Amino acid sequence: MDYWLQRYQSEKPSMKVEIIDMDIPCNTTCLESTEFKSLLENEAFRSRMEVIDSLFELIKDQVRTLRREISQRVQNQNVNIDELTFTIFRLVEYGGNTSLGEKLTFNDKVIATGSFRELVDINKSIEKMRSDQDIRSICDEIRYLIEALWEHFNKNMVKVQ
Repeated sequence: MDYWLQRYQSEKPSMKVEIIDMDIPCNTTCLESTEFKSLLENEAFRSRMEVIDSLFELIKDQVRTLRREISQRVQNQNVNIDELTFTIFRLVEYGGNTSLGEKLTFNDKVIATGSFRELVDINKSIEKMRSDQDIRSICDEIRYLIEALWEHFNKNMVKVQ
């Protein structure tokens, strides 16, 4: 067990949160499909994983809430909701700008295609959502939960003996 625990602690296996594409520590389901699955046989380790699982579920719920809120605000616009949700989250939490050309993009994500007028309108909606306090609060909550998850991981999973 010590060998696998040491490898786990040094490698820090992670996974991505769907839609917002953020790295978080592997939850139980993720860990079961890795070489570290034998660690789950240890009761103390598994109990600490329950916190990771719970925080992961809270993050997923908040991402779904963010996606739903964004979807309601752009109902009649032709956008990729998942890419738009990614964009709004990143713009709120880390800044940046969309690019308007033949397509409306953020980084390598295509948010929308259409006429220039449609893209301008969608871009205006993005700016409005970016400053919307409800949207900002959800994004902040997601970021705080991710930070809390990493803090738990570093304190209780990596430094544990």
